[in-house]
Amino acid sequence: MGTASGRKIVTFMGAARADSGRVVGRYVVFDEIAAGGMASVHLGRLMGAVGFSRTVAIKRLHPHLARDEEFAMMFLDEARLAARIRHPNVVAVLDVVHDEGELLLVMDYVQGESLSRLARSVRPGSIPTRIAVTVMTGVLHGLHAAHEATTEQGEALHIVHRDVSPQNVIVGTDGVARVFDFGVAKAAHRVQTTQDGSVKGKIAYMAPEQLLSEEVDRRADIYAAAVVLWEALTGERLFEGENQGRVIRKILDEAVPVPSTVVPGLPKALDEAVMRGLERDVTKRWQTARDFAAALERCSPASSATEVGNWVESMGGTALGERAERVKDIESSDMISRSERTAQTLVDKVERAERFVSSATVPAAFAVLSTPIDPPLGETALVTSAPPASGPSSSKPVVLAAPVAPPLSSASLKAASAAKPETPQSAPRLAVRPAMAQLDVQMVAVTPLASLEAAAARRTGSRKMLVLGVTLAIAGIIAVAGAITWTLMHR
Repeated sequence: MGTASGRKIVTFMGAARADSGRVVGRYVVFDEIAAGGMASVHLGRLMGAVGFSRTVAIKRLHPHLARDEEFAMMFLDEARLAARIRHPNVVAVLDVVHDEGELLLVMDYVQGESLSRLARSVRPGSIPTRIAVTVMTGVLHGLHAAHEATTEQGEALHIVHRDVSPQNVIVGTDGVARVFDFGVAKAAHRVQTTQDGSVKGKIAYMAPEQLLSEEVDRRADIYAAAVVLWEALTGERLFEGENQGRVIRKILDEAVPVPSTVVPGLPKALDEAVMRGLERDVTKRWQTARDFAAALERCSPASSATEVGNWVESMGGTALGERAERVKDIESSDMISRSERTAQTLVDKVERAERFVSSATVPAAFAVLSTPIDPPLGETALVTSAPPASGPSSSKPVVLAAPVAPPLSSASLKAASAAKPETPQSAPRLAVRPAMAQLDVQMVAVTPLASLEAAAARRTGSRKMLVLGVTLAIAGIIAVAGAITWTLMHR
């Protein structure tokens, strides 16, 4: 681990190729796997406590945009909105990191491909009908969960994604389609609002009312999902032109061909479901995404998750395989890194313990009583003590006691001063042995002064409360007596 430009760099050893990542908070950011005008998406690794780790996808706002308040607020709003949507068909948001000028949105990592890449891989041609219907049914269920999301207090958020497109749908190798990227979503409690007159989203998938900057609701997402389904069934773009003006005119004015006119043999019920989703009149469209999904489920039998997952793997090609290998490299390298971090943690603990011991105050030795002790009961003895010795015998108290018979002779004092004890002694103390039963003390428990003071304070407080209680009782008796006297006098 080293630093570069003030930021930590973690290098993992043991992988098939050089694996390095930048540490931001508790995450390690690795390879870029997708990029857009606002942010890039990277492989990442959560490095938790006690060896916990997890592979994640990290959406990183471009550095120059992270310094822009409007984009930063939009990014954070996306995190707040997506965190309120809990559904298997929506990519879960796990965390937000704002560290050293970086803004990161941490999401579940899904091993799969975007619907746009999968659609390109089958051209010329189209996605198998059953798979296309199954994928878009999942997308519609995810959108319905977003449309129904509420605040912590249960208030409707009225989320509108506003950017439903093949680029924002990922189909996993587990056979599940998921919606993501709520970066331009509209919501009732959103902090950052769209400026008047500005249009956000991809034009070719916008509902007419969205293009005209009119009020939009969940039915705009239903229209966009119908466009995505039309293109998945036919393998062609529904609205395209030489420029944006031409595309907008097609959306607003030109007739939309029925899917079966492009791909003969599609069920009539499927045509009707798609065309109802593409109605320009919002009142004639499907009113909820769930209703649209239910209609699709009636039109065609759904593909199993295994069938969809196998199709994704076959269409993903080498790019999907390389990404899977890259994840394995990162995770296997993480085992080595985890061992290094564990060792470093142990070293840190030892260093902290050494600093604590070096800064700790060693208590002075204290005198202990042991029996038998001279002189006889009621007399005094000069007792010296030493710090406890190390080793197995350290638990045995060290007592140096000498009888004192007044008056002391000068020869006794000289002999005592000439003695060289093996252990350093503390200052002599006078131990008074009262006339009581014979003592046999081997270990002495010392109560800390703070505990004694606390006990004394409690006793003092108890006495004060007792006095206060008695005073109040007397005052009450006097008040009652006064009331009775006043009553008797004024009859």
